[in-house]
Amino acid sequence: MNKKYKINLPQKSIFGFKILTSRQSSIASYVLIIIGLILNPFFGLTKIQLIAGALFNFLLNISILILIINLLVKREEIKKLNFISLNFGLFVYLPISIISLFINGIRILNFLKQQIFL
Repeated sequence: MNKKYKINLPQKSIFGFKILTSRQSSIASYVLIIIGLILNPFFGLTKIQLIAGALFNFLLNISILILIINLLVKREEIKKLNFISLNFGLFVYLPISIISLFINGIRILNFLKQQIFL
């Protein structure tokens, strides 16, 4: 009764690059999180700088979310214990990333609404 459906996913992206493995996606996600933590304090207090920060955080968290989805798709490449130990921090960060996406998306939409009505 237990049927396994195998979905044949493409091995190259739409730009022709090879898709990252689970381990590469994990490492890239951690690097992006560290870059975000380092660069976020440098966004200033003026309106344009806050919008630039919101756009940066939106793109950063979208990228992290895509990498987490990729590592979940490719999870069979490494052993279960190694997979869980390597990605535990990313699973903890996942809700933070989703909340940050919504917050920064609302900030960007509010800015665009203000620009339209001015």
